[in-house]
Amino acid sequence: MRQLFRFSRVLFLLLAAAGIAQTTSPTYAQGGNLLRNPSFEGSYSAWLPQYGTAQMAADWTPWWVEDAGRSPIWAQPEYKPAERFIYPDRVMDGDRAQQYFTFFKSHYAGMYQQVFNVSSGTTYRLTIWTQVWSSIDDDSSRSNTPANPRLHIGIDPTGAAWPGRVGSAPASVVWSAEAPMDCIIDQWCPLTLDVTARNSTITVYIRSSPDFANKHNDLYFDNASLVAVGPPPPPPTSTRDPNAPTNTPVPPTETPVTPTETPLPATDTPIPTETPVPTETPAPTKTAPPPTDTPAPTETPVPPTMTSAPTAAPAATAVAAVVATAAPTSETGGAVGANNPTVTVIILVLGGLMLLAAGAAIGYIVRGSR
Repeated sequence: MRQLFRFSRVLFLLLAAAGIAQTTSPTYAQGGNLLRNPSFEGSYSAWLPQYGTAQMAADWTPWWVEDAGRSPIWAQPEYKPAERFIYPDRVMDGDRAQQYFTFFKSHYAGMYQQVFNVSSGTTYRLTIWTQVWSSIDDDSSRSNTPANPRLHIGIDPTGAAWPGRVGSAPASVVWSAEAPMDCIIDQWCPLTLDVTARNSTITVYIRSSPDFANKHNDLYFDNASLVAVGPPPPPPTSTRDPNAPTNTPVPPTETPVTPTETPLPATDTPIPTETPVPTETPAPTKTAPPPTDTPAPTETPVPPTMTSAPTAAPAATAVAAVVATAAPTSETGGAVGANNPTVTVIILVLGGLMLLAAGAAIGYIVRGSR
């Protein structure tokens, strides 16, 4: 029974370990490592015949920029293999690691590798393990007053290659954050960067530039990898209640412009003016004839009745009215003077008639009174 219990316990521990290994394995990778010679093994050779101190692992290319006029001086680093049998702590896997360094100088340098046959639109993850030995004047195996190496890794999603020695890195390179010194000084530290390819070729980069011209500014690289991790993640979706009412977004449209008066063209063409509206011609009016001297109407004398005794006054008044009506006037409106012979005759005739009328009236009255 005790043996069965021990066997069950061992079996449980093995299953638990297998479960942990399964959950901690990287499930994001799609396919294998796309880098060539990712562990920097094999034989090393001069990058170019004239650069014998640039001994590179196969499939990797150095780059650097020389500038003797700055402080600290940027010099060409020495590239070489770090051998496990000499410095076992500077090699992480296999027999060799890639090393480059400057002696009492600084540098602006690194290395790169172009990777072909990748898929545009796919995201790739670059991982490189690295460590730094930086000492101001000590040759021991541990760093003493290290200079910040300003270490980055990068990916150019367009696949551009930088020949180095002059100029600067392609502007399309995407660089990682600066490696923290407490992670890389005298110990192995992984640097990771994800970038989405924009071409069928991408280029991976390493870059460093120590702050001080220490006696030793040495960098070591091992166990690099480039794997596809899938397309870019979709944009974050809203977590609000889908049943909540929302305002339907109105597609952007151009704001209608309020019509304004069309500006006059900048020419010398005279501006047309409005045609005056024709007005009605007033109808011709008849010209009134010049006023004539129409004689004023006079009252017709009432004949005397038998009930009232007539007097000479009405007869005299009537005779005077007739005389006034018959009397001609001058063009200026005044009565013709008495020195006119015709007028004198008329007055005399009328005076006689008046006397006859008066006499007849008196006789009639006298006879009636008898």
